[in-house]
Amino acid sequence: MKPNTTYAVVDIETTGTSVKDGDRIIQIGCAFVKNNKIINTFATDVNPLTTVPPVIENLTGISNARVRKAPPFDDLAGTVYSLLQGTVFVAHNVNFDLPFINAELQRVGYPELPIQAVDTVSLSQILLPTAPSFRLRDLSGLLNIDHNHPHAADSDAIATAHLFIFLQQRLAHLPLITLQQMVQLAPELPRETAELFAFALQQGKKHPTQLPKDLMICNGLALRKKSLPQRAEGRKALRYPLTKKQKAHLFGDDLTYRPQQARMMNQIYRHYTNTASREEPLMIEAPTGTGKTLGYLLPLAYLAQADHQVVISTATTVLQTQLLDQGIQLLNTLLPEPVTAVVIKGNQHYIDLERFARGLALHEHSKQTQLLKLRVLVWLTTTTTGDLDELHLTTYQAPYFREIAHHGVATLKADDPFFKEDFLRFRDQLTAQATFLITNHAYLMQHVAQLGSRQQRPLLVIDEAQHLPEGVIRESRQTFDFNFYMAACHSLVSRIDQEHGLNLRALFAEQPQADYRLQLLDNSLNDTDLHLQQFQAAIARTFVPKQKGGNQPVEYAITTENITTFFAEHNTLIKQLQTAIENCFLQFQQLNEQYQHDQTQVLPAEQHVLDDFYNRLQDLCQGYDLLRTWLMPATRQQRVFWVSLNQWHDRGSLTISGSLIDTRGYFKAQLYPYFTAPLFTGATLFATGKSQYVYAQLDLDQKTTEHHQLSTPFDLETQSRLLVATDATGPEQPSGKQRVAYLTQAIRAIVNAAPKQTLILFNSLNMIEAVFYSLHQTDIASDREILAQGVNGSREKLLRRFMQGDKAILLGAASFWEGIDLPQDQLELLIITQLPFESPDQTTTKARYQQMRQAQLNPFYNEALPKAALKLRQGIGRLIRTDQDRGAAVILDDRLMTKRYGQTILKALPKTMPPFSGNIAEITQELQSFFKTD
Repeated sequence: MKPNTTYAVVDIETTGTSVKDGDRIIQIGCAFVKNNKIINTFATDVNPLTTVPPVIENLTGISNARVRKAPPFDDLAGTVYSLLQGTVFVAHNVNFDLPFINAELQRVGYPELPIQAVDTVSLSQILLPTAPSFRLRDLSGLLNIDHNHPHAADSDAIATAHLFIFLQQRLAHLPLITLQQMVQLAPELPRETAELFAFALQQGKKHPTQLPKDLMICNGLALRKKSLPQRAEGRKALRYPLTKKQKAHLFGDDLTYRPQQARMMNQIYRHYTNTASREEPLMIEAPTGTGKTLGYLLPLAYLAQADHQVVISTATTVLQTQLLDQGIQLLNTLLPEPVTAVVIKGNQHYIDLERFARGLALHEHSKQTQLLKLRVLVWLTTTTTGDLDELHLTTYQAPYFREIAHHGVATLKADDPFFKEDFLRFRDQLTAQATFLITNHAYLMQHVAQLGSRQQRPLLVIDEAQHLPEGVIRESRQTFDFNFYMAACHSLVSRIDQEHGLNLRALFAEQPQADYRLQLLDNSLNDTDLHLQQFQAAIARTFVPKQKGGNQPVEYAITTENITTFFAEHNTLIKQLQTAIENCFLQFQQLNEQYQHDQTQVLPAEQHVLDDFYNRLQDLCQGYDLLRTWLMPATRQQRVFWVSLNQWHDRGSLTISGSLIDTRGYFKAQLYPYFTAPLFTGATLFATGKSQYVYAQLDLDQKTTEHHQLSTPFDLETQSRLLVATDATGPEQPSGKQRVAYLTQAIRAIVNAAPKQTLILFNSLNMIEAVFYSLHQTDIASDREILAQGVNGSREKLLRRFMQGDKAILLGAASFWEGIDLPQDQLELLIITQLPFESPDQTTTKARYQQMRQAQLNPFYNEALPKAALKLRQGIGRLIRTDQDRGAAVILDDRLMTKRYGQTILKALPKTMPPFSGNIAEITQELQSFFKTD
């Protein structure tokens, strides 16, 4: 790369993805960039001399009639070759565009282009590490780049050119130390992309600039400076805006006054300023469109003035970030004096700077790890939290994430090189000063004593309260996987004398008595493995029937009495296992401490070996801690246990699991004493007005809990329709081929009558797959994109594709029933294939139902029915998200009309959304009539 290089930023549209299979170019766009300016453009349609498939025509807008008028590539090859000659080729996924063009050139007799090439996807991943998506369309939106016609080569090329200019400028402004480390990593990126780093470093050295004031260099890493907010001295007590006039004055031009939101604000403020009610829980259901988040943030900001903290717990880490970035930001635009807030998550969500710095010196063979190291280097120049979620990484299970994840403040020492700049220490300092502490349900229940205290008793908000009980049960579900722990033992033993790379014996070679101690460690690991095998065999003998079976996983429930008896009878064996694991830790700790004491300097590669061994020992520790939990009689009484076996004859595939049965009595003892009486809120809390379900789940007394159910702000009678199919073949009929055939026929008729963006909700992934492939045998697949959970990709990927689709169809289950926001034309038609009753066959569900029967309660009416009603409300709640939305929901389950409990479920749905019932033909007519009035 040279200072005056001309970059040819290219995008092509094609009939498919493979030249070898006969696919051809149908459009070429090119923008020429020099000195960070677009100096010229070139664009042309290309006649492929073959048919443009319908899916490509829909995607690009390029029709067969249009390309027939264009010149074939044979006539354009000379122009393309001469234009690109002497340039550096740039594309968003260069390993597609350049090989395709070269193949086409060779096909018509030209040689391959002898030029360098750069990939803007890789560059974006590195230089925009916090971008949620790296599709060109999404990056254009993020950077405010005009991109009016995605999937048109000329528009894509110009958008990519602007992106490339931004990325070059971003690269040029990185600190020299960061650029130097990026070059030293010698990453394997597409084509010559990595040479841009060396060029930027060379230019930076030639024209050095001062380090920006908001950055600092700490032990060889460029970091964003962090500072604690200044505490306001002599702060005046602010008067809460109780009336409509006062609120309108406070909101000014920034916010529209919403009656239901104002009502919620006043309900909260009055409840917690009233001596008689402030010690009683408050529950408010605030439907979508109410403005729920600000509805509780504003009154709580006034209530928290006298150095009173507010802990807000929500369902997911994603919602935590939204609360901070959107809710608190909006609140601070309104308040005379801004409040401070901090997000609190588990240690593993944060980066350990020392671990990252140590790993930088190690050569990486994994291209994925190289890329992650580059992203983190750039990210550290922007982040003040060290929260790895900012990188939108899909999993924390990859080895590299484990290497750099924090292990907690307790593991830090005052002389650690990054002690002063540690992100967790800074978070804890922020926590001491912040008005709002934003956490998630899992973290809240694991750190109740830290977040609240019986003396101060902070205010507590449980947002998305319906998820708290199920979250506690899910987090309590733990599995002792014998295969996993035995594999950990084998892996640790191999690392003592492994043939490839540095092993422990070579590392500790000069230590006195190293061979003796390593032999003890080896013996303890082998003892652990032996006791695990014995423990597994004992469980199999006791709880797994001796019968032949297939390869399907089988579960065997264990009663509390039987597990208690088992632990008592095998107490010696369990103690031997625990002792062996303890000895592994003790012996490695002695070796490691002696080594650290003797060495003046530990090389990164050596420290990596020690860290890797320690991390794998931690896996054994998890099993050790789990057994200790189960051995406590008090915790055992609250749980249900079961053994899982993938193949009856394979004892190595056996696991034992335990879970809380329910949360009755749990929150009253474990959560509520630490806080002021909590505020519970959510969009769907009540199954029906008289239902005890939510109170039972949250461990509350209905008589002493103040509750409010706000009405929806939307005109559902005008904006929506609810239709129920009376000819539906319900789940009581055969659920195999007949059910798939009915759903396919019904869905086809509905989506053809109302060709809108369509979400179809299922209870089963197996049924999704069957219906997906069945729909592909119909005419729908020829002009509609059909997406399916478990078939086309992850939930996030499917949602992104669906949101940007045109009359797309998305088949989803489980998490698609709630927590997704698809306003206006992103979703106009919702099809629910079956009432969402949970399967009664799960071990935990069986145990809970049995417990309810023993308490003289009917499991169906006390749990299954209200739970299904709530889930149906949540599913239908996907449809109308703003006052501009219009949409129809179709339920393909006649039980809503024919069963007595169907009327109970209907009472849970909005009264302004009365159901229309009829057969599929009548429903399609009603849909056409409804959408014609649009």
